[in-house]
Amino acid sequence: MSVKLLTLKESFLSKQAQLEITRTTLKSEFFGIDKAIDELINNTRSWYVLNGYQNRPLVVNLWGLTGVGKTSLITRLAELLSYQDRLFKFDLGDKNGSNSFKDNINDVCEKDENEPIIIVLDEFQHCRTLKGPMRTEVDSDANRKVWELIDSGKIDYFNWYHGLSRLSAYVKKLKYFIENGVAVKNGLVVKGWTQYSAEFNEDDAFSVPSSKAEKHFIDNGNYDKIMEYAGAHYNFTLESELKAYLFTLNGEESVNFLIDVIRIASRPQVKNFSKALIFIIGNLDEAYSMSANLSADIDADTFYEASIKITVPQIKRALTERFRNEQIARLGNIHIIYPALNKKAYQNIIQHELENVKKQTREDLDLELEFEGSVRQLIYKEGVFPTQGVRPLLTTINYLIKTNLPVYFSEILIHNLQVNRLRFVVAEKQLICFYSDENDEVHEKAVYIETPLEDIRVSKKDDMQAITAVHESGHALISALLLRVIPDHVYSVTTETDANGFVYSKFPWKYVAKQEIVKRVAMYLGGFVAEELVFGEENMTTGSSNDIQSATKFLSRMYKTEGLGALPIYYNLDATDALAIHDVKAVELEIQETIKKGYSLAKETIEREMNLLLTMSDYLSDHSFIEKDNLKQMIQNHKISEVEFLENNDHVFYRWHLKNTISDFQNETYVGFENICLNRNNNID
Repeated sequence: MSVKLLTLKESFLSKQAQLEITRTTLKSEFFGIDKAIDELINNTRSWYVLNGYQNRPLVVNLWGLTGVGKTSLITRLAELLSYQDRLFKFDLGDKNGSNSFKDNINDVCEKDENEPIIIVLDEFQHCRTLKGPMRTEVDSDANRKVWELIDSGKIDYFNWYHGLSRLSAYVKKLKYFIENGVAVKNGLVVKGWTQYSAEFNEDDAFSVPSSKAEKHFIDNGNYDKIMEYAGAHYNFTLESELKAYLFTLNGEESVNFLIDVIRIASRPQVKNFSKALIFIIGNLDEAYSMSANLSADIDADTFYEASIKITVPQIKRALTERFRNEQIARLGNIHIIYPALNKKAYQNIIQHELENVKKQTREDLDLELEFEGSVRQLIYKEGVFPTQGVRPLLTTINYLIKTNLPVYFSEILIHNLQVNRLRFVVAEKQLICFYSDENDEVHEKAVYIETPLEDIRVSKKDDMQAITAVHESGHALISALLLRVIPDHVYSVTTETDANGFVYSKFPWKYVAKQEIVKRVAMYLGGFVAEELVFGEENMTTGSSNDIQSATKFLSRMYKTEGLGALPIYYNLDATDALAIHDVKAVELEIQETIKKGYSLAKETIEREMNLLLTMSDYLSDHSFIEKDNLKQMIQNHKISEVEFLENNDHVFYRWHLKNTISDFQNETYVGFENICLNRNNNID
């Protein structure tokens, strides 16, 4: 082992160990993002352990939905690596505020360039340089220097030195004296001293009495400023070196020297932070398509499963909506893609926060708290909005638990209770606390609690729920019996203000085949048809407009752009699009005919399965929702159609067909080749 490697051994091994401790600690404090934490630690290892090898900033991108812990994770990483005093965070959505890049970059530039630092560029999506479908350039002057920093670590830095303007005024006076008869030789005034000294008194900031006795032209009271402004430029380490230099100058040379000092102090410096670790943090709605869905009813696992399928190419494609290609290239290839938090992650967060409350109460009041499952369940139901992350959940814990704790603690004092344990349960919109001593429960206190989401979710059992139950049952029935996919859940009451209910089906294939187009249209129109069949045409209500619009848009895309209509032609009404066919009459007639076919198929299917529709509608008219397992059992018990439902990756027709075609082709070719060989041999004989 080399001597140099031996000298690095202790530092190298200790840093490696600290990274592993950091990895474990982060996983114990942040839930549902273990993979992201592993990527974070692995990708920052070279910067932390072998920073001397780095000649450009290490850029690590973190993308995800809001509230999943991107910024707080980096802050905690810096704490665990003892980089708190070398962590600089900028909010790129704040163009001129206290956290903006433009107004706070000086804080970074005051740091030693040779030391590794961490720079966090948060809300990076707001640093966009392009907007709109035409990718129009936008004014990004406020954050223009960000791109220089990311690319090379270099940045122009204006150091606004204190006292520079006063030095400029001092130089003007010196220049005046030189032009009006004051003579200087070897840094000393040799002519006009009386005129010169009369201008500066002992209180002047740039005058020291001892200098007057020595007749210095440039007073030594200025030496410290000159050293600060330009000492490094002139390679002066000590003021004595500066003094020796000044004593070689005449008056004009002295003035020109000070003018140069001011010029050097006024020009930008190039700071080089090539040893930095730069985190790019942002929310990319273009990649996280579920971000616009603010529903509290869709299962968190649904969004999680969609988010873990997002890839780096998708992230880069999303970035093209906001940035130029050469800017995307500067971001590099380290993209850590945060998943949406799943149900287990939210449950762990709830448990973690309640444990913190219990620990603090134990330490402060010597009381043990116990939260039963009903409390955790209510916090989840009231606090989880899957696309909004942790913040809504934390506020829910605050208003349901923390704000009520003083009431329960006061009860002990009011009644002089000799207790050491408080057990909390939720029942009938009340948070009930049972007080116990060592053996028995001796008291209880109930507090009414607001549950706005649960109030909305309560089954209304009114006309609107009945209509919605029938409508959503129609969609669910078509999904199951025609497309062979059991919906994950069906809601007849939701927390959404613009939707009374919905069906969520996860299709295990990611394409649309021509043979399923009419079935998809039938699914879009299933709710409309179900209402018509159950309530009668004369009792049809509004509420199907989105379904009808979706069916029409779907067919327009299939026939006008995807080539799945009668002719594989690209249709477009935009007269400026020279690459399109503009006469869409034929394709629009084809769309109308397919709508009719889809409507007829939906009607035929629902009429045949009316018992199943009514069974499902009856349940959903009394209950707010039905989940997949119960729905599947209901369908199997009441359906007439013979259907084999698709699960996971069962739908692999194309691969199966390809492999069989290849096998058949190879067999035919082999037989043909054998015959050719036999014929040739016979001819030879």
